[in-house]
Amino acid sequence: MRLGKETFKRIALGIMMATSVTVSLTGCQYSSLDDYLEALGLKDSKLDNPASTTWDSFVVSDDSLNSHDEAALQTTGSGTSEGENVTQENESDKSSASASTGNEEVSQSAADASAVASEPKKEESKDYGLPTLGNQEDEATKAREALGLTDSNLSVLKATQSGNYAYERLTDAGKTLYVEMLVIMQNLASDIVVSTTSDEAIEQVFDYVMADHPEIFYVDGYHYTNYTLDNVITKISFTGNYSYNKAQVEQKQAQINEAVNRCISNAPSSTDDYFVIKYIYDYLIDNTEYAVDAPDNQNICSVFINGRSVCNGYAKAAQYLLNKLGVECTLVTGTVDTKNSKGVRHAWNLVNCNDSYYYVDVTWGDSSYQTSNGESADATRLPRINYDYLNVTTSDISRNHTITTPIAMPSCTNMADNYYVREDEYFTSAEMALVKDLFDRRYNDGSNNVTIKCADQNVYDSLFAQLITDRKVFDFLQGDTSSVSYTTFADTRTIIFWI
Repeated sequence: MRLGKETFKRIALGIMMATSVTVSLTGCQYSSLDDYLEALGLKDSKLDNPASTTWDSFVVSDDSLNSHDEAALQTTGSGTSEGENVTQENESDKSSASASTGNEEVSQSAADASAVASEPKKEESKDYGLPTLGNQEDEATKAREALGLTDSNLSVLKATQSGNYAYERLTDAGKTLYVEMLVIMQNLASDIVVSTTSDEAIEQVFDYVMADHPEIFYVDGYHYTNYTLDNVITKISFTGNYSYNKAQVEQKQAQINEAVNRCISNAPSSTDDYFVIKYIYDYLIDNTEYAVDAPDNQNICSVFINGRSVCNGYAKAAQYLLNKLGVECTLVTGTVDTKNSKGVRHAWNLVNCNDSYYYVDVTWGDSSYQTSNGESADATRLPRINYDYLNVTTSDISRNHTITTPIAMPSCTNMADNYYVREDEYFTSAEMALVKDLFDRRYNDGSNNVTIKCADQNVYDSLFAQLITDRKVFDFLQGDTSSVSYTTFADTRTIIFWI
């Protein structure tokens, strides 16, 4: 039997199956951290996200200046700073016509990073072909055209994304899918056919889009539908999970714009990226409280509208502001090791400062993060802003952070724009003359503390022995001082004296 074109189309449509999969992005949206962990099935109370970094505070008394006995050190406080779990929940719908499912973690895709990523030199790329969309009268084609997703316009759309960190690490086919998903979400559109027939590509490229675009605060996951013919996927349609409608998005964007303009109006005009990054780091810490129960805490609304957030909110807000100010910044996801638990999910940033890459973790720089949720840490013995996580190397961040994002990250080795280097608080040797100079500078500028950052463990151990064990710190104190408090961060090799 010979089939005409129209006859074949009717038969093909008759056996085509559609399978829909929904993936939601959630996390840290419970009234307390205990409730959140219970919802994840983590029963052990020891997983309550303790220390981001261990610290100890002590008082050294000059009553024991002639004694090296460790018992002469009186402990006045010790505690931990709170970590954060940014776990994503997965939802999967099964169609009766297909057994296809889609389980994934949205911010940490399980898809093979080489599927669409073309990281130079080492990573292998796979090119996903375009599905047949039918003729120009096809409804899928009309829906794409309504959004500007035409063959002639795709190159224009892709040009607008040039330079975005995650986007630049995709193959050409991956970049096409990236702009398609971006445009769909920007327009709050639904069920738009995209240029791939790969579930893996959908899963991975979504992460890439969200890593580059913190302004998409109204998407908390995505939904896609596989159309299959004889168990072969012929096309996929994509929809964002929209937490707000268009009117609500416009209202919240107006509030965000107002907050962002307030911040940017006082930003330094220097061409030195360091001062811009430090300004944003300080600004967000001064204007945001770490709060697990904050609404919208996975997006920038929590920071710019409510002033309360968790790591995703901090990191995305930093990215949003720095990009506005012309500093390249992207989102990094991974895990952190805290005092009592390991592998706690977390988010921070990669920045390009004066043509070199560094890591920045605004959340861990905020003392409210360290003392939140009933934490026992004494806030008076923590700096208001902890600069241990401003422009740090891969080696330094890796002491307690592990990158798990599928987006390849660079090896950051430059120290030139590290906070402590720029502020002349970085010690590569244990010279007492340099210590005296730092104490004098801090007294002159009215600081309440002297912070010493050590380049390595030997320098840290030597300074600790001389200044604390041997009580030489009293040689540099001004005024009638019989005791001094200090705080140590052993994991970052930092010593703080409170003056």
